[in-house]
Amino acid sequence: MDTEKTTGTPQKDRTMSAKDESFSLCPGKSQSKQQKDVDNDEENKEFLSSQPEEVTYDDILTSLGEFGRHQKRILLLLGLLYVSGCVQTLISVFTLAVPSHRCALPSEENDTWREQSEHHALLINTSIPPGHPSGYSSCYVYIHVTNLENITLTHNDTRDPDPDQQQAVTSCTRYVYDTSTYRSTITTDLDLVCDRSLHRSHAQMMVMLGSLVGSQVCGLTSDVFGRKPVLMVSIVVHIAAALAVTWTNHFAVLMGLMFFVGASVSGLLCPAFVMSMELVGPSKRKWTGYGLMSFWSVGMVLLAPLAFWLREWTHLQLTTACLAIPFLSYWWFIPESPRWLLSKGRKEQAEVVITRTAHVNGVTLPPGILKKVRVQDQAGGNLFKACSTVTLVTRHLIILLAWVVNSLTYYGLSWNVGTLGGSVYVNFLLSGVVELVSFVFCVLLLDRIGRRPLNCGLMMVAGVTCTATVFPVLYAGPDLQWLTVVLAMIGKLGIAGSFATIWVFSSELFPTVIRNSGMGTSSVCARIGGIIAPYIANLGQTIGGDAGTAVPLVIFGVSSIIAGLLLLLLPETLNRRLPETIDDAISLGRKKDRKIKDTCTQQQV
Repeated sequence: MDTEKTTGTPQKDRTMSAKDESFSLCPGKSQSKQQKDVDNDEENKEFLSSQPEEVTYDDILTSLGEFGRHQKRILLLLGLLYVSGCVQTLISVFTLAVPSHRCALPSEENDTWREQSEHHALLINTSIPPGHPSGYSSCYVYIHVTNLENITLTHNDTRDPDPDQQQAVTSCTRYVYDTSTYRSTITTDLDLVCDRSLHRSHAQMMVMLGSLVGSQVCGLTSDVFGRKPVLMVSIVVHIAAALAVTWTNHFAVLMGLMFFVGASVSGLLCPAFVMSMELVGPSKRKWTGYGLMSFWSVGMVLLAPLAFWLREWTHLQLTTACLAIPFLSYWWFIPESPRWLLSKGRKEQAEVVITRTAHVNGVTLPPGILKKVRVQDQAGGNLFKACSTVTLVTRHLIILLAWVVNSLTYYGLSWNVGTLGGSVYVNFLLSGVVELVSFVFCVLLLDRIGRRPLNCGLMMVAGVTCTATVFPVLYAGPDLQWLTVVLAMIGKLGIAGSFATIWVFSSELFPTVIRNSGMGTSSVCARIGGIIAPYIANLGQTIGGDAGTAVPLVIFGVSSIIAGLLLLLLPETLNRRLPETIDDAISLGRKKDRKIKDTCTQQQV
């Protein structure tokens, strides 16, 4: 983290004094534009005579500018992938939505949800059992229906069926749906309701299962073949799968396509995240991570009005899929990661990318410096190394549980917005806005109050507010329905911030020798939470009524409270050296573990 303070010392003198203490790739900048080239030449000669035999890639980034114009352009393009990934992951909130429905009348071939006449109202009243919340059963029709052909209604007649004659019911064979909110959804086209209501959860689960598989496959292949080829293949699969969903009319096919959509989303996000981290300097990586997450939230904000305008699910799916087609141009705009190229010994190609970056950033690199670049090997290790002590086992189990709960609650609340009451479009829009607010909140507090209190506090906020929704849902009237939405949105703010913070916290807890495997296992646990989430979020369709609204929120709330409290058992990592070995990880948080106290120490770390 960059903590250097600006003083009155001239830039030239400060640079020279820095060279006396430690190696720096940042040549002194001239104070007049006319002398810039002359000064650069002189400094480069001095630099080449004083530089060590090897320099690291992070040193090159510092010389290029840790967050220059070129990096900003690339990050903007990569951030747009997060927008599309969010849209295709959460679009099922609208495309798999369940509108109010009931059995189609057996005697009516062209039955509709709306009552067309008094006679139609009488047919509905005497054919469909009573139910909640529409007033009629969603899944059953009476077996023996009185012949109503010659019955007429008088004004305000509310004739009820005779319970003695019409007790036997049977499941629907056809359904009619309320089209006031959605003109059509996958649910209405394939009748994924009543005894097939779990099919919705299965479809959403396949997206997360695909994400799990895709993250593992793309992570391995991008290390072998490069970030850019894997990214481009994922873009092609992403577009093809999203387009194919538009024309599916069979549930088994839909499941397969959902899997590839989820896998392609991981194929977009994983290389994009890695490339972003490899493009910017060490002190800017935290900001870059939160910035990419913000693009995800922007996707939610954009999806809400788009779904409002396109009420036909095929139109919405087709439009969002086509919006991803311009990503094919990234083959010409996104360079391969220079760090990966250097790690594979492809220095000529890396030099082309680095030179281009220096040109756009307006920086002149010392000649010949790229020949001395050394890319540090990623420390490898097995997570089972952490099982050597009870302390580490306990810490890692808590971290992994926190990942499961964060993902479970985040995706659960995202998919559950349709059951909160009010407009699903407004709820979804608010859900995206509060995420953006939470990221700003985290950036401001992460280095002030620490990782542990912030992560724990945000999970407690999410847990308490989600659990508290049980009171307005069960005990308040319809006029306080807004309170349920407000509490759920505060819960979403808390869990979104917690989900973002757990990335930083857990990466600092795992020692270097197992950091990669530890973060990989955490990612798997997060996907497991996402796989479970739709089944809990859709409990409202199974339970029904007010309890159906409250139960999922209570489950999300209680699990967040438990996981948040357990985080208090973990050591704080703010201003502490990253653990390198298992012994370092064990001593983290103990009295002998010292904080990084001064600026010089932080810069050396």
